[in-house]
Amino acid sequence: MDNQKKITGNKVVDQLDTYQSANSDYQTVKNNFIVRVAEFQLIIDDLKNKKSKDPLQHELILGRRGSGKSTLLKRIQIEIEENPALSKKYIAINLAEEQAGIYRLFDLWLEVLKETGVKLEIPFTLKEYDAFNDDQSYTRYLYDEINKVLKAKKRKIVLLLDNLDRIIENFIDDGNLLRETLHNYNDIQIIGGSTRMDEHFWRYDKPFYEFFRRHRLGPLSSEEIHLLLNHWSQMMGLSELAVFTKNNPGKIEAVRILTDGLPRTLQFFIEILLQDSTLYGFDYIRKVMDKVTPLYQERLNNLPAPQRKIVLETAFIWEACTARQLVQKCKMESKLISAHLKQLTNNGIIETLSTSKKNHLYRLSERFFNMWLIVTQGNPEQKRKAKWLTIFIETWYDTAHLRTLVAKHIANVQEEKIPYERALILTKAFSQSKYISTQERDEMLVYTTKLKTSSESNNFLELPKKYSDIVNEITKLIEERNYVEAHKLTDELENENDGVKFYLKGVVFNREGNNKKAKSYYLQAIEKGNVNALYNIAVLYKDEGRNKEAENYYLQAIEKGDINALNNLASLYDEEGRKKEAENYYLLAIEKGHIKALNNLALLYDNEGRKKEALNYYLQAIDKGNIKTINNLALFYYENNQHKKEALKLINRQREQNPDINSLKTLIVIEIWNAVFNKIEEKLWQVIIDSNYENLYWFFTNLLIQEQMQIVSNAFANETHGKILRDKYSLLYYATQLLTNNHDVDNPELRIPPEVLPTVLEIKEDIERKKAMYANKNYSKNDYI
Repeated sequence: MDNQKKITGNKVVDQLDTYQSANSDYQTVKNNFIVRVAEFQLIIDDLKNKKSKDPLQHELILGRRGSGKSTLLKRIQIEIEENPALSKKYIAINLAEEQAGIYRLFDLWLEVLKETGVKLEIPFTLKEYDAFNDDQSYTRYLYDEINKVLKAKKRKIVLLLDNLDRIIENFIDDGNLLRETLHNYNDIQIIGGSTRMDEHFWRYDKPFYEFFRRHRLGPLSSEEIHLLLNHWSQMMGLSELAVFTKNNPGKIEAVRILTDGLPRTLQFFIEILLQDSTLYGFDYIRKVMDKVTPLYQERLNNLPAPQRKIVLETAFIWEACTARQLVQKCKMESKLISAHLKQLTNNGIIETLSTSKKNHLYRLSERFFNMWLIVTQGNPEQKRKAKWLTIFIETWYDTAHLRTLVAKHIANVQEEKIPYERALILTKAFSQSKYISTQERDEMLVYTTKLKTSSESNNFLELPKKYSDIVNEITKLIEERNYVEAHKLTDELENENDGVKFYLKGVVFNREGNNKKAKSYYLQAIEKGNVNALYNIAVLYKDEGRNKEAENYYLQAIEKGDINALNNLASLYDEEGRKKEAENYYLLAIEKGHIKALNNLALLYDNEGRKKEALNYYLQAIDKGNIKTINNLALFYYENNQHKKEALKLINRQREQNPDINSLKTLIVIEIWNAVFNKIEEKLWQVIIDSNYENLYWFFTNLLIQEQMQIVSNAFANETHGKILRDKYSLLYYATQLLTNNHDVDNPELRIPPEVLPTVLEIKEDIERKKAMYANKNYSKNDYI
């Protein structure tokens, strides 16, 4: 199966033709051309509508590497050649993307003559270069030859030039001659691609000032990304890609935002996704960055040392910054910083943002280049900053699914159903990348650590042992990851009738990470009637995403009396959206005495809006001693804007029985809701410090909803802790600035990175909507609670 997946990944690489998609055959380019359609249609319609004497419109397509410039130029070429209405009027000449040999204008005309001869199947006999007194005479002669042929054939040339900025940059003395030629002769139209708005295109004293109509290829939108992914899914016959896209909007959106929606980068992401589907959002981005490292490393190395320093420090600041900030970071004179910033802006590396005041703001124009610099050049703190932002966005878009995964992972590590190595990776990913409580984080860390013990083996245990002793030793060896000795001890078990031996062999292989052999031994144990093997193989299949097989074995385990399987199957159905079946199995688990299922069923009803039933099961869970549900019920009342005093009583009761950090957060919010302002700031700092800055998003958000904007703003501005909070909760920090109309920060909205501004505004609108709900004393979501 692993080999098959790898082959699929290679197939993807071949089909997408990752680095040079514009070099694919004509039909492939047409089939895959589903974005940048508006720019294509505008240019093509213009060509179609042009009459022979109409002046030609020269076009400049601006976009970063990987934004689709080359593919767009190729698609224009194909349309000209295959559309009869265009091919009878135009000859499309698309020179190669890298034309290092063109550094004089006559080099360009020579290439055009060669291509024209090939297209029209006519030979050219040209005079030698030595026959002319100077380069300009030779250049004019070559163009005259082009002009003669075009007049004779009654055609015009559409000259497609990728990296036009590089070509024009080489024309030290030929720029004015090129403009003069194009102006005086109406037989060549240039459509060029450029990674930057070079000074030749915008400076008044340069030849091509306002000469080209500009088309800027920006980042792909969320809709375009999904359109592209679904197209690739159909094109390659990979239904799993469409399913992944549908089920993981958070991961897709995180990658889109942080890669700035570049099609080429997206291709790298899809290749890695299909070759290794176990990676999380930040790991995807890291692998994609590995792919583009040669390109970006060359860009960085080609900068002079002072500019390289400015680029790096700008990247590490991340949001738009002032020249003064760069002076402090780079330890250079202000005049030098300004001069280098101007040059970097002209070269398209730095983007200058005008403000309402004298001082401008600066940031790297290519956000993915910014991310690459943080990940590859930054120190651990700077790398963590980038990771926090990724995780924050991913959590915002995909919370429910990730909560389910976290709960499942906690159960697995607690019951030691996965080996240390895998548990470590998952715990690291979840604890740093997902929206979980401190308690959940601590549980994962504690249980995962328990799997790794001393690697020293006990050599004195040589005699045969009782079954219980062997099981304990095998368990210890598994925790130590000493799988060779674990297998030896398991093989010493003689009794195979009850399937215990095969079950333990399966467990050892499972913890070892060899799932194929683990399944084989679990199946042998199941044949012997081992119920534990039924449950374990179901969990293994669920971890692999093979939900149908997991469901089958959970059902068999339930039939054999496994109560935990009832609750786990209900959770599986809940995750899949099969709410009615989830409800039924939660009820069965509750009937068998599974206390956690009471709380899980309450959550299911709560999410479905069935508030009366949710309330009923919250109360039953509390009555059965599920302490965590007390906090959940208090939140239930709060989120439905009902029973303030009862909610306050509940959370105080929770605090008496389990005074953890989560209940303190709930207590503060519910006290404010009840107009009880009891040492709020003191408690707030206790939460922040005791939580080690983790899992504060809900807390801060609800403080803002309860009109405590200044307290939250002060926390973000705190001299000791503010920087960490701003880094970890950057989007909420931006939203707080907008909500408080912070006059201490110039142009707060302009400082917000453009790729996250829509999310920030969404957070702000959500907070304002909920503020209005709580401000209305007569309003509640459900008056019947």
